[in-house]
Amino acid sequence: MQFFKEFQNKKINILGMMSGTSGDGIDGALVEFLPNGCYQLVWGDHYDFSREIVNRLKKIMNSGNADDLTLAGSYVAELYVEAVAQFKKNHPEGVDFVAAHGQTLWHSPESKEMDGRIVRGSFQAFNSSWFAEKSGICVISDFRARDLAVEGQGAPLVPFADLRFFGALPGDTAALNVGGIANFTIIRHTSKAFVECAYDSGPANMLMDLLAFRISKGSCNFDKDGKMAAKGKTDEKLLKKLMEEEYFFRKPPKSTGREKFSEDYFNEIVRSNPTLMEFDLMSTLLDFTVNSIVDSLERFVLPTGALKRLIIAGGGALNTEFVRRLREKMRRSCEIFFSDDFGVPVLLREAMAFAALGEAFIRGVPSNVPAATGAKKEVILGVFTPC
Repeated sequence: MQFFKEFQNKKINILGMMSGTSGDGIDGALVEFLPNGCYQLVWGDHYDFSREIVNRLKKIMNSGNADDLTLAGSYVAELYVEAVAQFKKNHPEGVDFVAAHGQTLWHSPESKEMDGRIVRGSFQAFNSSWFAEKSGICVISDFRARDLAVEGQGAPLVPFADLRFFGALPGDTAALNVGGIANFTIIRHTSKAFVECAYDSGPANMLMDLLAFRISKGSCNFDKDGKMAAKGKTDEKLLKKLMEEEYFFRKPPKSTGREKFSEDYFNEIVRSNPTLMEFDLMSTLLDFTVNSIVDSLERFVLPTGALKRLIIAGGGALNTEFVRRLREKMRRSCEIFFSDDFGVPVLLREAMAFAALGEAFIRGVPSNVPAATGAKKEVILGVFTPC
């Protein structure tokens, strides 16, 4: 720990890097942290994955064999190295550390018995030694494992940062990230701000992205501005059936991902509704996302107190049809804002969050939130790999 003592009273520039369940690229956010707790976003950038990379990652996620999984960590690390090279070319500011999430391939947070031993896990492909050697930058990674070790879900991780980003706002706040999966952080106030709970509400862009890829015959990965959904009419019978999913009735803390709302899940929806027009299915899937978000708030959050605001971030915040329908559903509950309104660009919230988790590790501060993950205690998250 002697290494970290020299950073306790110094400014630190940490590059948070995140590749989400959408698997379309790597977001990078360089954040300057001062020892007094102040911070500022220096810059944000994005490294796009080529179609070849997207296809390979999808193959690994959906049907990877032992060789694919063995090589995935180095493959993803190499992508992160390339992303850093692009970021450094575009921005002159120095990077002291990288805080990297890696690419989630599987998430299994529920306790399972193996030969009399209780285990749980989450698989983020990222070879930190490969990255440190190739990039020449020290990296903090593997943020979920320590929380899992103290009986947490290992997710969500961003509530620690959400409290920092939005905790000073007056009144109670729901921070919503609309990525491949939708997740909430609920911030309440008594004598000071605290996280009441945080959890994954269910699918967000993941299923719609698969349908957009199918409709466009591979030329586009998402429904830009929700134009496809806007052309369709929601199938209320199918929507009702989708909303009967068992996951929605489970109380937080809870987390989910591709292991639940997978390509197989999507294909079963398509197979079971052969006469449904594609734009009608897109509208139905969009309403599925909206309804599962609103239902989770009404079921688990609003009974404990009203909300002052809902703050949206993530790629789904750019889907104008999604935002329109969400506003309509939430118009009597609270006002809706974008995270940009509070200094956190919608596409950088998670990358900035990982930068904050990296700073917490360097300064020796626990950064899991037991109210969010269900962990038995607070712990320092991350593993350090020197360069």
